[in-house]
Amino acid sequence: MRNPLTMQVESWLGSVFVLMFALFAVGVIFIALKNFNSDLAVIDIQESQAHVKPIPSTERKLMETWIKENNIQIPKDKGFRYILEMYPNRPWLNY
Repeated sequence: MRNPLTMQVESWLGSVFVLMFALFAVGVIFIALKNFNSDLAVIDIQESQAHVKPIPSTERKLMETWIKENNIQIPKDKGFRYILEMYPNRPWLNY
């Protein structure tokens, strides 16, 4: 019984096998690179999305009293986020 790994193979057949393996390896590398780039795109999208931070109820109450005392006008389609954008130093916390 002969070992199939030690059999002599014609040189053209060996070169065909090496070429097929090389093409397979290059294909795997390209697929991995494409998947890596798509993963990076997903990570970039997730990082660029705004994270909503909830406003604590105690701060809401302080904001409501500060808005009433100072007669601040809030547009109808805006809410407390508008006040946070207009007054980033949060003067209602000083009361």
